[in-house]
Amino acid sequence: MKKILITLTAIFATAAFAQTMADAQKAYVAGNWKEAAAAYEAACPKEPDSLRAECYLWNVLALSQMGSAQSFKIAGNRLDSLIKTTNPQRAIYSDLMMTSAQFRLYLGKYDKAAEDLIQAIETSHPHQAIVLQKVCKAVKAKVKSEDLNERCNLLNNPDSLKAIQTASKAKDAPAAEPAKVAAPEPKPVVAEPAPAVEQPKAAAPVATAPVATPAPATAPTTTATASAEYWTLQLGAFGTKSNADLLVSNLKKQKIACTIIEQPRGEKTLYLVQTGKFETKDQAVDFAASKLAPLKIEYQPLLKR
Repeated sequence: MKKILITLTAIFATAAFAQTMADAQKAYVAGNWKEAAAAYEAACPKEPDSLRAECYLWNVLALSQMGSAQSFKIAGNRLDSLIKTTNPQRAIYSDLMMTSAQFRLYLGKYDKAAEDLIQAIETSHPHQAIVLQKVCKAVKAKVKSEDLNERCNLLNNPDSLKAIQTASKAKDAPAAEPAKVAAPEPKPVVAEPAPAVEQPKAAAPVATAPVATPAPATAPTTTATASAEYWTLQLGAFGTKSNADLLVSNLKKQKIACTIIEQPRGEKTLYLVQTGKFETKDQAVDFAASKLAPLKIEYQPLLKR
């Protein structure tokens, strides 16, 4: 009987925790940074050691978007702590270094941003290449570095990159995995209210998120209704069709079907990448939280008539 009670308690605790994480993710993709940061603060200490660093990285990203100097400083300190206590062989380590590169970029520390990004690439896993290429473009626009150019170019050549990573691991033996990933313990964040959806005007680093391989799923479509209105998610607007094609191709590999809408703008044409037909905005946001956020895909819900 005692064993059964312990098992039931564990099941209920897991269910409650999952709901907390679901709420945090939903608040994050909706741009409710303060709500998301608070939800992660409550959920992360309950995570297993193997997943806690990933949870705290989400927390760091939410804090960095709140628009106050205090929350941004807490985010930076927490990120530094996570980097120091995470084994470089784990996939999350590359995400941490990639986020650090964006923090450095925002603070104007361009050389340091390049160093962090090189380390992120050298410790990366194949599924992280798409986002790393995006960060490469941002950092290379601010700093000239042959080493960075070489590493960024390797993202298009997996075999060469793997050789570099193997050599790096042979030279530097990885640190032992810590028993726990402990985050700094600042006082509860008290920040100025941020806009519910808009990014703060004092732009924080580009929000990235821990990379996870989603379960195969396609954006759900609504059943036929009398109304022609529906919600869709716009994932990008490109001036070059090849860029739109690349995003569609990458998402197709994740079982997420997209369409490209051509929108004339004077002498130019924009290529809009969209996915899904949802009956309500909440359904669209729920899908984005579960399927797009883990892939670091930005989105905007649109009402189509």
